[in-house]
Amino acid sequence: MSAKAVTFEVPEESIATLDTIASNLGVDREAVLREAVAMYLEDYEQLKSDLEESLAQIDAGDYLTHEEVLARHKERIRATRAA
Repeated sequence: MSAKAVTFEVPEESIATLDTIASNLGVDREAVLREAVAMYLEDYEQLKSDLEESLAQIDAGDYLTHEEVLARHKERIRATRAA
């Protein structure tokens, strides 16, 4: 995969934290930033996938109303207290 340089500004405190993390891991700041971006993009893709799945469930009518959630919650509380 080809790479491209990106330049952006961040607060000095963030740079200091990045440098501490890099030092603790025995890598350079660039490696920490590459990993952070990769993790962010992975999380974003997972969130997008989860949202698409949720929307499909809603479209299929596979969901609970607020009232149904409250009723189930109250029943769990009752069952826990009874035990």
